[in-house]
Parts: sequence; structure tokens; C-alpha cells
Amino acid sequence: MLGYFVAAAVVVWIAQTVLGFRQFKKFNNHIRELRQEGRVAIGRARGHFMAGVLVLFIIDDECRIIRGEIMEGRTVFAGFSPFEHFNGLTLFELSEDLCKSMKLSRQQTTAVISAQQEYESYKLMKAEGNLAAG
Repeated sequence: MLGYFVAAAVVVWIAQTVLGFRQFKKFNNHIRELRQEGRVAIGRARGHFMAGVLVLFIIDDECRIIRGEIMEGRTVFAGFSPFEHFNGLTLFELSEDLCKSMKLSRQQTTAVISAQQEYESYKLMKAEGNLAAG
């Protein structure tokens, strides 16, 4: 009887690994497609007991958000859907107060602010790299 439980646990673990790899590959392909439209700012909020959230913002040269997408869920079957709350705003206009006024969830707000912070960190690292090289 214990052998069946162990075998079932191994099968579930293998399925989770395969499906997780498939989701990761699908995500990378999606990012590659979006980068053809412009730069992409990525924000995330990990979900332990709540659903995780991933936000993608396609931005132009002035950091104006052209298009947003969001993925929410607890499973590897979650997919991206339009997230147009911030289209037309610049990435630097985003704030927790703005997210609250739009009645976004705590996880969504965390992901939006994360996208802004990650992009600012990226720009800073890029600027420091250019200074060091020059």
C-alpha cells in the first residue's frame, strides 16, 4: 500500500516538473514576442497561500506603457490576459495609491510596483555599466 503512495507521489512530482518547464518555456517565448513591440518591464508577486501574479508592461522610449498583460494563478495552467489599467501612463507614475484607487488586489499592486522597481534597477545597472566601460 505504501508503495502505491510513493509511486503516485513520484508521478505527481514528474508531472509538476514537466508542466513547470513547459510553462517556463511558454513564458520565455511570450517575452520574446513582446520584445518585438518594445521594451518589457516585468513585475511579480509570489503567491504562497495566495495566487501568484506576474505583470508585463510593454514600454516605449519615454517609458510610457503601451500595453500591459497579467498572469494570475496557482497552477501551471495560468496564462496571460490583457491588463490595460495603466496604458498611456509612464512607468514612473505608478504608485500604490494609484493601484488602490483602481481597486487592484494586494498581489496585483505588489506586481505593478515590482515592475517599476525592477525597471529602475535595470536602468541604474545599465548606466553604471556604461560609466565603467567609458
